[in-house]
Amino acid sequence: MWLCGATIAPVGDHLHVTRGVTEYLTEFGIVWLGESPLWFMLLVATTMAGLAVLQGRLDTGAGRRAPDPWVLASPLAVGGLYVLTSFYPWREGGSLELVVTAVALALYLLLDRTLIGALIGALAAVIATATEWGLVQLGVFRYLPESDELLGVAPWLLPLYFAASVAAGAVGRRLAGRDVPIDARSRLVD
Repeated sequence: MWLCGATIAPVGDHLHVTRGVTEYLTEFGIVWLGESPLWFMLLVATTMAGLAVLQGRLDTGAGRRAPDPWVLASPLAVGGLYVLTSFYPWREGGSLELVVTAVALALYLLLDRTLIGALIGALAAVIATATEWGLVQLGVFRYLPESDELLGVAPWLLPLYFAASVAAGAVGRRLAGRDVPIDARSRLVD
């Protein structure tokens, strides 16, 4: 999951900068890809890996196992959402937020469907969005007009981070064997 986050983060961030969604205001360390700083990639990758480990260690009580292709493709879906948020034609009328929210909800329904998964996803979304808001307030970067409608940050951040948490959790549970159906677990012990 760390490598997945390390791949998705700089690509999405670079597109945000080049497409005019965000702008870095300070020279804040090594530049990794385009205008995306290394610290951003490290922060996202470590957060995704942490969410995967956390949810992989929790027995969330997921009653059914999502098919392997869905679990393995879920980080790619999040990466696709991240790239999608770089395009302004979707901005009119909040359609971008609707698409990101719908995909985040679909990922949750396909991969998790547990209360603990929803709570972790919501908590991750709020903390990550608040962190971005804090960085904006510190003057590290900013969301440009038409992207800063949620107190200076983008409104699609909450569902995007929720989707990332769901994907990381699904992969984490799969790697830890936590989402294997009950009858399969007993065969694993034998």
